[in-house]
Amino acid sequence: MNLMLEQLVGLLDREAQLYRALLDVIDREKAAAVRSELNALNEAGAEKENLMTGLRKIDEQRRGLTTRLAEALGYPPKDLTLKKLSQLVAEPFAGRLQRAGAKLQSVLTQVQEANQRSRQLFEHSLDLLRGTFNLLNELLSANTVYHRTGNIHSAQATGKCVSSDA
Repeated sequence: MNLMLEQLVGLLDREAQLYRALLDVIDREKAAAVRSELNALNEAGAEKENLMTGLRKIDEQRRGLTTRLAEALGYPPKDLTLKKLSQLVAEPFAGRLQRAGAKLQSVLTQVQEANQRSRQLFEHSLDLLRGTFNLLNELLSANTVYHRTGNIHSAQATGKCVSSDA
């Protein structure tokens, strides 16, 4: 049992490390986007994929380990949380699990906030690009009409084409 608990604490610490690394990549990705550095954006994207793969592996290991711990403790696996597990085991593991869980929760909150900020930045950039694209499309349109307000609108092509070929 102690070995499984030691492994779980190690997995939680490793997961928190990977999420901290993900935070760094998100910050670099945001900076690269602001500077319009495509290569840096691609590198950050590849690095994020690698980190996410590592996080998925750790998550699988953690789920398997918590299932085995739940069975050893006679507790339903689906109801076993870190908080509950720390209540079911003795010290020093109870405190170590609580601290590891708190660290992981803290870094997860930071990742969520950074992700939200990045999403807002990219959505705003996309809106600006769409506006520029639409403006350029209207300016390059063959049938533009100037209105009294100074706005330019594309006029719909109307009329008939008459041909003597039958």
